Amino acid sequence: MPPLFDFSQLHPSRTISPRDGMVAPGLEEQYFDIGRRALELVKFSGQLCDKPHYPEILDLPCGYGRVLRWLRAEYHYAKITGCDLERDGVDFCAKEFGAVPVYSEKDLRKLPFDAQFDLIWVGSLLTHLPQERWLAALDCFIRWTKECGVLIFSTQGRTVSSLLARGQRNIAENIDKPALIKEFSQTGFAYQRYFESTPEEDYGLTLSSPEWLMRVLQRYPAIIMRAYLEEAWGMQDIVILYKKAGHFEPILGVPELPLPAKSNKTSGGWLANLLGHKA
Repeated sequence: MPPLFDFSQLHPSRTISPRDGMVAPGLEEQYFDIGRRALELVKFSGQLCDKPHYPEILDLPCGYGRVLRWLRAEYHYAKITGCDLERDGVDFCAKEFGAVPVYSEKDLRKLPFDAQFDLIWVGSLLTHLPQERWLAALDCFIRWTKECGVLIFSTQGRTVSSLLARGQRNIAENIDKPALIKEFSQTGFAYQRYFESTPEEDYGLTLSSPEWLMRVLQRYPAIIMRAYLEEAWGMQDIVILYKKAGHFEPILGVPELPLPAKSNKTSGGWLANLLGHKA
């Protein structure tokens, strides 16, 4: 996807924490590029949702400010909350970018937020959670968004699943790839815990198809899908939602009810050929 905006006159802080694990030595410009791309998507959301200003912003997980530094440069007037399980990252964002520091919880329902944010940016979080925590997190994000506010989050769908199915190396070498692809083909959602992750931490790789996501979102009468952009943030897809109370009728159910399972039963056939063994 080509650049959406020209930020050549914008000068975010280039101070990087030595603890920031998202920066590879010699590839600092890639780090800044992915942050700038996030700001492009935020500005694009403003056009889609008629939101020229975002006075209160939540960046979760904020890490060490890969995206937050760009949000601060553009929305210099905003109250930006930086939230992450990595406490050093939260402290760094507070010190370097003037963020309001909030230490996150594994269970997001424990956080002290209400419907207070004009914009919530969630980059690369739902891409790592099992389904129960995925759905609970989405519920929190929607609840924390103000009326007429915007929620943006990233997912991994057809791009990442296709690369894995084709045997692409250096992508998620620490999961059970065949099991992940098989589950994804059957339900549109799949999760595999990283080999090094503990059951208590339960952190891994998550795939969610556009169709699965739409079935989830249609149970929220106040949520309007403004955009689903494949491969918009690196290999990840971007979802832009707008909140407007009572916009739709809850014909397809409500979030509190279990999500209906969809099964495309496969035994052999294309999936077996794709994975190189019996499915």
